[in-house]
Amino acid sequence: MKFIKKFNEMNLSSESDIAKDSIYDDATIDQPKVRVNKNLIYNSHWKAELPEFLSINNNKKEYKYKRGNVMLLADTVQITYDLYPEEKWGIPDTLEFDIYFVKDSESQKIRIDVDVTYGDLMACEFSIDPPNKVNVTQDTTYHSKFDPSNSVFALTDESLNKFIKFLNKIDGIKVTRNDMKFLDQYDNWTNKKA
Repeated sequence: MKFIKKFNEMNLSSESDIAKDSIYDDATIDQPKVRVNKNLIYNSHWKAELPEFLSINNNKKEYKYKRGNVMLLADTVQITYDLYPEEKWGIPDTLEFDIYFVKDSESQKIRIDVDVTYGDLMACEFSIDPPNKVNVTQDTTYHSKFDPSNSVFALTDESLNKFIKFLNKIDGIKVTRNDMKFLDQYDNWTNKKA
């Protein structure tokens, strides 16, 4: 999945560039003839690359979420997971990952910014400069400046490994488990910037 490289090479500036390149001239309202340009970051391959299930540890209780919608909006990929197998009273029913792609004008490298939202709570916010420089902006785990209650939001071991594997499919990204300690379920990380 080397979409970022193709996106960068094409230097697309807006959604209109994509829209006019995605529909044939002879399309009608009833029968649109859409072609898929596989060189774009905006295609259906994202869903196939994502883990189907992710589990979280919230205050020492494990909850499972199933992959839902994948929405592609300009320079952002929004990935939602829904509580599985059923909703539980008092537990957020959604887990969302918003991935923003930012091109550095000097280095021409693509940085990704990731927001993790658990229900209405901004659970984590971080960026990755290729290959593995991770900067945590906000976290809600042990020793959090933003949530001093030590109420843990974390991915379980298996889910964190799946999420890291997904991130490493993005061109230039090579993060390890050690780089992502802030998302694991153990009391082994402190945000030095907090």
